[in-house]
Amino acid sequence: MRTLINGLAIGLFVLGSGHPVYAGCGSMPGDEAAVIAARATAESKCCATATNHGQYVSCVAGVANSLSSGPNPTLPKNCKGAVKKCAGHSACGITGAVTCCFTSNKGPKCKISKSATACSGKGGTPAIDPSNPSCCSNTHPLVDNACMASPSGAFLN
Repeated sequence: MRTLINGLAIGLFVLGSGHPVYAGCGSMPGDEAAVIAARATAESKCCATATNHGQYVSCVAGVANSLSSGPNPTLPKNCKGAVKKCAGHSACGITGAVTCCFTSNKGPKCKISKSATACSGKGGTPAIDPSNPSCCSNTHPLVDNACMASPSGAFLN
C-alpha cells in the first residue's frame, strides 16, 4: 500500500511540475508583448507581398514558426497559434477588404468584410486602419478584438 501511495505522489508531482509547459499563451508575463511584436514582424514581411489571403496566412505561419524556434526564440511556442489566428482574421491578401465592427449582445464584434460598402450595408462600421488590418487588437490581441476601443465598437485600438 505504501508503494502505491508513493507512486501516486511521485506521479502527481511529475504531472504538476509539467503544467507550465502546457500553459496557454497569455499565462506568462511577456506573452502578449511577444505576440504583438511577432504580429508586427509578420505583417511587415507578409501583408504587402501576399497576392491572396492563403498566401498571407502561410507567410505569417512561417514567421511565427521561425520566431519561436532557434537558440533565442522571441515568441513562446505556445503563442504561435495566437499569431496565426490573428492572421486568419486579417484583411491582408484580400483586395479591398476591411475590418468591420458590429455591436452584438456580447459587445463589439469584428469581422472581415469584402469592402467598406459591404460592411456598411450589413449594419457595420468599416474600420479602415492601415496600422491594423486584423480583427485582433493591436494592444491586447489575446483578449480583445480590434473593435473594442470605444463603447460603440466603432473605432480601432
